[in-house]
Amino acid sequence: MTAKATSSIQVIARLSRLLDTLAAHDEPVSLKILASATGLHPSTAFRILASLIEHGLVERSANGHYRLGIKLLHLGYRVRGRGESGHTARPILERPRDQAGESDW
Repeated sequence: MTAKATSSIQVIARLSRLLDTLAAHDEPVSLKILASATGLHPSTAFRILASLIEHGLVERSANGHYRLGIKLLHLGYRVRGRGESGHTARPILERPRDQAGESDW
């Protein structure tokens, strides 16, 4: 594996740790707390967070604290909408409704 590929994988692991740490907090979190909790150097965490902000995955509040971005919610809805269990169960659940002449839920 090349150094570039290893570096790319490493940054994904790091951003995943940052996102998991943000998700574990109900309130926006400071860079200092994020760096400490993830074991990342503050400058490394800052660079990754800046990129995540650029892509809408993280937001930064006026006081400089970080929280999960709204784009994650949109992505979550996309995953929820294609869930295998929904595709399998939906026709089974809709059959009695259709037979009873009921409208959509």
